[in-house]
Amino acid sequence: MTAALDAIAVRGEGAGLGGRALRWSMRLLVAATWVSGAIFGAYILAFFGGTAVNGTAARWNESLPALHDPGAPVATAAIGAHFIAGGILLLLGPIQLMGSVRRAMPGLHRWLGRLYVTCAGFAGLGGLAYVLTTGTLGGTMMNLGFGTYGALMSLAAVLAYSHARARRYDQHRAWAIRLFALTVGSWLYRIEYGFWFLTMGRLGHTSHFTGWVDAVMVFFFYVPNLAVAELAIRSYRAQSNNGSLGNGSRADGPLAYAATVVLLATAAFVIVATCSFTADYWWPGITGASL
Repeated sequence: MTAALDAIAVRGEGAGLGGRALRWSMRLLVAATWVSGAIFGAYILAFFGGTAVNGTAARWNESLPALHDPGAPVATAAIGAHFIAGGILLLLGPIQLMGSVRRAMPGLHRWLGRLYVTCAGFAGLGGLAYVLTTGTLGGTMMNLGFGTYGALMSLAAVLAYSHARARRYDQHRAWAIRLFALTVGSWLYRIEYGFWFLTMGRLGHTSHFTGWVDAVMVFFFYVPNLAVAELAIRSYRAQSNNGSLGNGSRADGPLAYAATVVLLATAAFVIVATCSFTADYWWPGITGASL
């Protein structure tokens, strides 16, 4: 989703006050999202990776019930690969999508890209293997939502890599945006639940994730991302064909100001949610992984 926002950012030196406000509010949201995702990625690597290395992987169940099962080593290894690879993806994703890095250090971009799609494959296949061998806490609906997510992530990783190898860079860029939109899903899943609990309490949620809100959430953390990614891809292609988004028009007026308000409100929510999650869960998980 952050890739999409970055890709459709308003450009053009002629933009008026509304256009400039929209551009900077979009950049603030992108930066807030990237920082939040990076902190969550560090938490995943420190907590899930650190406890696994220290022989205390049973503590995974502190994060989500029934994740670690000594009687199911294949499923435990699969979900472990999913989380560790996912943490690396959240840390690498923003770097891969920076145009300045691609242009200045194409070799670094290629090697990090290989690592990125490899981790995406492990994350997608690991999660899918866990669903198929053990099943999720939420039952059929969660199995379907998470299983589809894992399959889509694996597919996007394969296609992003294969198009890059074939030098079909337009298709590669499109699938890379789709892949990143999927990889931020694990972060969004927690952020969205946190927002729901904050505003609506436990309405529609059960401890076994079988409520109506839970049924929505198993798709909501990645389907809207893909929709925004498609908008970004089409916008980028249109911009490439027409020279710039600002060609012949100015990004100004009431719509620009309205969009700015929405983006600033979203950025504020991400910042507040990140501070709350970091203080209550992520930072204690990072520092307490070795205990």
